[in-house]
Amino acid sequence: LGCLSNLSMGVKGAIFIMVGHGLCSSGMFSLVNVFYSHSGYRNLYMNKGFLIKSPILCLASFLLCSSNMAAPPSLNLFGEVLMFVCSYLISFCFLLLLMVMTIISAIYSLHLYTSTCHGKVSEAQTSLETVSYSSIFVLLVHWIPLNFLFLFMP
Repeated sequence: LGCLSNLSMGVKGAIFIMVGHGLCSSGMFSLVNVFYSHSGYRNLYMNKGFLIKSPILCLASFLLCSSNMAAPPSLNLFGEVLMFVCSYLISFCFLLLLMVMTIISAIYSLHLYTSTCHGKVSEAQTSLETVSYSSIFVLLVHWIPLNFLFLFMP
């Protein structure tokens, strides 16, 4: 939408969203891999109670999920704000469509965080080994540029 608008603001917003999506989605896939490697289950409802097992993993999960929802100061927020302005200039229908997509994405990110980190630990999860610091480091290496790269962009 930003590139098709032929506005410089739209192109900048598209670039911000693409870079932010690249960092955030790869971090989220890495997060899901950490959940799977420690629980042995791919089902979202079998991966509960990680807050008890590893609070630092849940902190990294919260940071990535909030950046996925375009919370400040993430690169996704700046891109989405530019997209909202650009879509309003093009058509009000595009603005409504973009708002619905943003709300659905935020709801899913909140659901992912609350269902994996909160709740009672599933009986199927018998392993109580802690999450390695290298896994946390990988998650934070995705999150740090996602939230501070906007300082260096023109």
